Amino acid sequence: MDSSFDWKGFAFTLKFSALLGMMMIGWHFGSERALSYFSSPASLESTAERLAPSFPIASAQTYSSTTPERIIEQLTIPEAIPRHGKFIVADLSGMDLLLYQDGTEKAEFPILTKGRPGSFFETPTGFYSVLSKSKNHFNAGEGVYMPYSMQFYGNYFIHGWPYYPGDKPVASTYSGGCIRLSTDDAAKVYAFADQGTPVFVYDASTTRVTEPLSIGNVPGPSISAAAYLIADVDTGTVYLEHDAETPRPIASLTKLMTALVANETIMFYKNIEVTKGDLDHSPAAADALGETFTVGDLFYPLLMESNNAIADDLARYYGTNGFVAWMDSTARSLDMSESRFADASGVSPQDVSTPDDLFRLARYEIDHKSFIFRISKTPIKSLTSRQGDKFVFNNFNLFSGDPDFIGGKVGKTGQAGETMLSLFSVPGQEATHRVAIIILDSKNYRTDTQKLHDWITSAAASAQSSAACASCSVKQYRTIDP
Repeated sequence: MDSSFDWKGFAFTLKFSALLGMMMIGWHFGSERALSYFSSPASLESTAERLAPSFPIASAQTYSSTTPERIIEQLTIPEAIPRHGKFIVADLSGMDLLLYQDGTEKAEFPILTKGRPGSFFETPTGFYSVLSKSKNHFNAGEGVYMPYSMQFYGNYFIHGWPYYPGDKPVASTYSGGCIRLSTDDAAKVYAFADQGTPVFVYDASTTRVTEPLSIGNVPGPSISAAAYLIADVDTGTVYLEHDAETPRPIASLTKLMTALVANETIMFYKNIEVTKGDLDHSPAAADALGETFTVGDLFYPLLMESNNAIADDLARYYGTNGFVAWMDSTARSLDMSESRFADASGVSPQDVSTPDDLFRLARYEIDHKSFIFRISKTPIKSLTSRQGDKFVFNNFNLFSGDPDFIGGKVGKTGQAGETMLSLFSVPGQEATHRVAIIILDSKNYRTDTQKLHDWITSAAASAQSSAACASCSVKQYRTIDP
């Protein structure tokens, strides 16, 4: 339970501010965009390589729990390398880790394991820094040693081959999302890296369509939403928009950020006790009894039923103020420059964003945390608590039964009106595109989203004829930069 003042969150905020200040003073990158934004904020696989952060950090604690900011770029490795100072590149496509000094490659080592793509522990990509180092950290939760550990983000590390007490190495399939090297190679990287050394985690394996949809000459629909956006997840191309860069309350679309931050800061298998009333929305005294679930289980009521109490329960795990600060930090790292958060549920009118910013969040999640959208379209889910009680969750998100619906989230408050973010598959001439439809301050999110979906599918279909393509080929679209 939170007290009247969140000391854990306060301690987190102080440390985050101090770390951010040091990084802004001390680091220089070749890329201007990186300089502008960078700061250091599976069937289930084993989580032995992940370390749960603790709040607040005692003076004797060697690991930082501060989540560094990150900018999600589509830079190539050569574009990211700075001309001065040390730099570490983890190329998850080529499975190589490279060390650079003053723009020159000094060493290269094979990456042995990474987080499985599409899993809850997929290795995050972007710009980071070495937050902390330990020559032989013992993960008490899993009972293994992690030699030459270098924490670069939340629960993620670069390290050597883990082993059990008695020197028995873990199996090659034993992975929880960290970047694993051989122990000898990890020792060399450990000797090279300083606390604060920048780290660029790169993955070019995500398949993207490079050309935008051809759009026929179909008039845009009339809808009630004050702001909306139709944009291509694969190209960043904006096909239709209105006032997409003005911040507005977003209601429960906030929970997409809540899910991301919870996944990257709380171990997926950790248990959280909630009440029966939290799960079935009942105020009855009998429903105050505790029910225990894993963090991963709680994503289902969070995303399927938009459960506000569960959002608050997740935020309280390390302290609500600290969690919300993490949400703001992650928004900045994703270049969501107009987004701010005040709670984890979306109830506050101070949870604000723009269609442009929400597009950036959706694109990152579908590429790197796709389970969030998979859960959001699950029709029905049954879960059993550790106490043996069974709960059934239904999907409140519209279009969850549509075969072209990839996933999404709805929201509604008095101040925000009705809000919705949806991803759909839209067939094009050469390939199927993933298209985001985002509406804010709507009077009817079902009708508005359906009209926008009908428009993009109709416009794309009409471009299939050569006559339509002749007229649409000269169109120029705004692009949301990655």
